[in-house]
Amino acid sequence: MDEHVEIPPELVEALVPVVAELAPVVRARIPRGPAAALGRLGAPEARPDAFTVRTGRLVTGHGESEALSLLRSLGDPVSERLLGALELTLDGLSVAVPDEVAEAVPGPERTPQAFGFMTMDGPVAETVTEMRLLDQLRPGVSGLIVALVAELAAHADVSPMLRPTPGSTGEEELAAEHGAAHLALAVAVAMPILKRIEAPMLAGKPSAVVGVALGAVSALLRESPMPSAYPAALLEKRRAAYLLPSHSSGSATVRGHRFVLAERPVEGEADFGGNGLVATVPGGIAVRTGLGEGQMQVSTQILEGPPERLDVDWWDEVVEISWRAERGDATFGEDDRRRPATPPWPGDFRVRVHAIGRDGDERERYELMIWEAPPAPDVVHKQADRLGYVLRGEPVPERENPPEADYRWIGESALGEAATVTVIAGGDAVEALRGFGADPAEPVSALELSQQFELDPWVVALRVDGGVLAVEFNGYQGSHGPVLAPLSLAGRTASMYWNINGLTRLSFADKGKVLAGFELGHQEEIADQGVREALADLDFDSYRDRREKAFVAVERYTGYRMKAEDIERMMAADVAYRIVPRLPQLYPEARNADGSRKYPGHGPLGADTDRLAFLPAETLRDLAWHAATVAAENAGVVGEPVFADTLARRGLSPEAELLARRSQLHAHREHAWLWQAIHCATNPDPLGAAIGTLNAARYAAGASAADLLDHARRVMDR
Repeated sequence: MDEHVEIPPELVEALVPVVAELAPVVRARIPRGPAAALGRLGAPEARPDAFTVRTGRLVTGHGESEALSLLRSLGDPVSERLLGALELTLDGLSVAVPDEVAEAVPGPERTPQAFGFMTMDGPVAETVTEMRLLDQLRPGVSGLIVALVAELAAHADVSPMLRPTPGSTGEEELAAEHGAAHLALAVAVAMPILKRIEAPMLAGKPSAVVGVALGAVSALLRESPMPSAYPAALLEKRRAAYLLPSHSSGSATVRGHRFVLAERPVEGEADFGGNGLVATVPGGIAVRTGLGEGQMQVSTQILEGPPERLDVDWWDEVVEISWRAERGDATFGEDDRRRPATPPWPGDFRVRVHAIGRDGDERERYELMIWEAPPAPDVVHKQADRLGYVLRGEPVPERENPPEADYRWIGESALGEAATVTVIAGGDAVEALRGFGADPAEPVSALELSQQFELDPWVVALRVDGGVLAVEFNGYQGSHGPVLAPLSLAGRTASMYWNINGLTRLSFADKGKVLAGFELGHQEEIADQGVREALADLDFDSYRDRREKAFVAVERYTGYRMKAEDIERMMAADVAYRIVPRLPQLYPEARNADGSRKYPGHGPLGADTDRLAFLPAETLRDLAWHAATVAAENAGVVGEPVFADTLARRGLSPEAELLARRSQLHAHREHAWLWQAIHCATNPDPLGAAIGTLNAARYAAGASAADLLDHARRVMDR
């Protein structure tokens, strides 16, 4: 950055009449959008909408002048648009160089007449290029202009010119007036200075004038106060634009076992003795936490009215109170003053505070629901944690933790977001790996696999008491029947799958047969007595600890309780195995009693797909293998031995099955659709085979897809 520049008073005075003459002309040509973007430099709390011209973040480059860094920080859209608006006007202005400028600023004799210039940044704004050239040819000139602009802005005869036009209202208009007036001042100062130095390629050039003026005005506006009417206009704009409902999630700073949502710093202690959770403080509320110091996860909902439903199932404590907002814009503590969490207006509000984990037995977190409502008494919807009883001065009831509490560590482990965990009560790790479709002789680094962007499956296996624990970090092969069935030949097998989108699947298998598999909360009647006993008294309709309850069922069924140490041992060993996935399970097409499709109206032939249900089984089978053959012909592989043998036998040999499985991997997807079509053709259900094969074969057939589907329609028309 530039050093401090001493400005002779006579130089400042000499430029006052130049500014008075040029600034009004320039100001009239500055468009509102970029002018408002400049004007908001002094109001970081202003948030322009997505379609508004805006400035960039402050950047600095090694050895750059202050003006150049600030110009680049504005971003190319701002400087290019302003250059386009002012270019013709500046070309037409006649500027005299005052004697004081000529005396204070060395002329062209100080400018090199021969020089080289190269840029390696790629395409940049013309204003930036000219600024770099100016700094190379005449170091210090941009710093002089920055200093002169600041001095003149404070001059008694100039500062009135910088005020908004009388009658200006609205946030954008005031910001634009503020930015345009100061930019016009900077342009008026830069013009005679650059004319005086007469640098080659720069003298009087609009791009150089606008570039250095933008750098100078950016420095000034970042430190200058906004017009006196601006804060009220900004608040009015924010209030008008505020939309309900509003949802957000973030963290609140906890100090002294509490976090606050308030409009100003909160001094003193809050009294939580009434409900044990939340209390009013001046301009907001304070919430009592189990955590003493740190950051706490808090989600917030700002609603148009009272919540439509009451949710107490997930939470330990739910309490509702009223508070009075003095001006609005309450935030979660002093560290968060630039991110208001409540509406920007005063009034009476109601807040429903939900809390879980304050006793330290699971992850602590909170949800606040806020809406405008007249003052009303506190309402306690649920009180269940030990801390609440203590704060209210009530006896703490005796209670036992539910069995699922032993698995709450999963959410804080490497399994937290997504995984499939499979427990096999019997056998050994080698057999389990083969059951997954992995090769026990080819271990790889689990850490390296986790850092790859491929979606190819892999598994980690660990010998445990009585069997094997297999974990797929962000995988799901263990939730599939073709994997579970062979694994269960070694003993009772159960798996639990979940992902970041909330999808789940809990499965049970034994003696080579899958006995049950369902999304949590959607299980149907289960015939197997052992599975029913594993699920007894586990309420999957409740969202709280659903995944953890599933692991209670897995433990009951297999006899093994997974521990956090198991996952830590897996990660420390760093040994995993790539999976060659089993082929997807094939299902019969669901039908009604009259033979029609149970779920009509869709398929590879559109609504015509429904007509397939009334074709003879042999015709459906021929149609499926014809589609697979067309797909192979289009791929140019129909003559290759493995494909020829598969199509001839209408089935998969062991070699063909392995190739079909590998086609699901990233590196072997050349004929993925073809192998999928062939696999679907082997479906024991003829209707399922025809629909599945046509669906996959049309993608493998490429340009022949339309002919393939037309052939199917002709078969139905016979």
